This record gives sequence, structure tokens and C-alpha cells, in this order.
Amino acid sequence: MSHHKSIQEEVAEAKSMFPAVNVPTSTPSFLIATYQRTPYTKIKMTLTFPDGYPTHPLIVNIDQDAVVPPGLKKKLEKELNTVAMEQPTQQVRAVWERLISFVDTNLFVPCWKELRQCVEMVQKSDA
Repeated sequence: MSHHKSIQEEVAEAKSMFPAVNVPTSTPSFLIATYQRTPYTKIKMTLTFPDGYPTHPLIVNIDQDAVVPPGLKKKLEKELNTVAMEQPTQQVRAVWERLISFVDTNLFVPCWKELRQCVEMVQKSDA
């Protein structure tokens, strides 16, 4: 029971620290959350709490959609799962903090796919 209570407390604390993160679903096993800076920069994630959490780090899955193409999904999941692994406690807070920082400081999120295509075109023309 204390395991569930500690997850609930951690989620409640993270929600109070980051009110811009919307959490429509939260259970002792997982939560679904979205962070939206603009209508074109909305990122939806699922955080899964494995048995043994926080000793076993939470698992971050980013939804692939019109805003998040496969390359950005892979980059964010790798970065956010690393954040969770490096954090002994308060992993929800640490993951949300990194995600919000990325979205708020990276103005290319809405055009990530197009930016990647431009990089590939430049690389091909240099070859």
C-alpha cells in the first residue's frame, strides 16, 4: 500500500510544481500526461511505474502523432528514460522538468520532421 501512496504523493507533488502538465489518467501503475506550449507543440506521454519503483526506474513512452514524428519520439524517449534512470527519487518531476525545458526552448518542435528533411538535403548536397 505504501508503494501506491508514495507514487500518488510523487504525482501530486509533480502536478503542483508543473500545473501546465495535464494528467487525465493516473493510477499506481501508469499515468498519461500531456504538455502543450502551443496547439502545434503538444506532447503526450505515458509514464509506467514498474514493480519495484523507484528502484526500477519509470518507463517513458511518447505518443507519435502529427507533432511528434518517429525521430523526435525516439530522441525524447531516450533522453527522458535516461533522466529517470539517473534519478533515484522524484522521477516524475525530473522527467517533466526535462520535457518542459525541451519543448519551451526548442522552437523547432512543430517542424521537427521538416527540419530533419532539410538536414538530410544539405548532407546529400555536400556529399
